[in-house]
Amino acid sequence: MKRQDGYLTRESGSWLGHYSKWILDHKTGQRKRLQRAFKIGPASMSKTKAREKLRLRVVQEVGITADSRVSLGWFIEHQWKPLQEGGWRESTKQTNEELLKVLTARFGTTALEDITLVHLQGWLNSLAKVRSGSAVKHLRIFVRSIMQAAYDHEYIRKNPAALLKVPKTKAVAKPFLSLEQVTALLKAAMWQPRELTLLRFILVTALRPSELFALRWRSLDMAKDQATISITETIYRGKLRPYTKTSEEGEQQRLVVPEIAADALAEWHSQSEHNQPDNFIFPNSEGGYILLANYQRRTLKPLGEMAGIGRVNFQMLRRTVATHAQHLGSPKDIATLMRHKQVETAQREYIQSLEVTVREMGERLAGKLLG
Repeated sequence: MKRQDGYLTRESGSWLGHYSKWILDHKTGQRKRLQRAFKIGPASMSKTKAREKLRLRVVQEVGITADSRVSLGWFIEHQWKPLQEGGWRESTKQTNEELLKVLTARFGTTALEDITLVHLQGWLNSLAKVRSGSAVKHLRIFVRSIMQAAYDHEYIRKNPAALLKVPKTKAVAKPFLSLEQVTALLKAAMWQPRELTLLRFILVTALRPSELFALRWRSLDMAKDQATISITETIYRGKLRPYTKTSEEGEQQRLVVPEIAADALAEWHSQSEHNQPDNFIFPNSEGGYILLANYQRRTLKPLGEMAGIGRVNFQMLRRTVATHAQHLGSPKDIATLMRHKQVETAQREYIQSLEVTVREMGERLAGKLLG
């Protein structure tokens, strides 16, 4: 059936929607058209909003499966998102919502049939100049998925995002600490027992801050032969969760704690006012869990400045661990230490080249080939 838009009138302070519906007259066997009208809402409603409600009614009532004039924002909210968000983890839900806001800020009010590959590629290219490569890639995935769904449900005749490419993204600095900077940072924390213990611990375990701040004393097993710590909870966006980024609820990840870090934890246990089994190992001043943003702003940043390093964050600390560990174990060992499901993640996102090891490798290679 050919798509119809219907039309609007404004009567007695309200918007009325009008459309036609064809039915079969069983007496004559002929199709006949019935006129339909319904009250959309008050006249204070914008005409654009009233027209959108009319189109939705036409789609639902007449049985037309596609209405290419619906906006991208409407399609995402009412057709695409309900089928997708059930599979989103809590840890990624807010990030996904924020990315969708970036998309709808540009195309939210644009009709599906008016969106072209040129529009989408130009928009993505401009984003690549100001957004991270990860954000740009995820937005491309979302756009392709949304437009493919619109095509599958016959809202559009062709998917304009089918050939959408990932543009060249801006280079992102991935700093890490040198051995000298690590020494300086530990020295800056010398008179702050909690911070000194935390740094000694994270620089050998590479825990994520979401895991670190959720650790309780009962998580620590100080066995004589080898200390271990179990990770069962995490803190994300201010909420405590019974699972981690790489595990499901009920799973337990147990990590070996090197002796020097275990000794630091034992000493901190004797000094802390909050050292009962259910207390957090690294609590805030009231004994509750620490919020990442607060700790980085109030503690890590001042320590970095005191050490003459400048900005320091947990991403940098984890990258420091991975980088300096690259010649001490296999890629699989490093991935296990970082708790990555894929070995390539550490190689791609965390491990940086060390000038001294590159130079040593060059000398050894020269000796082998030319010596």
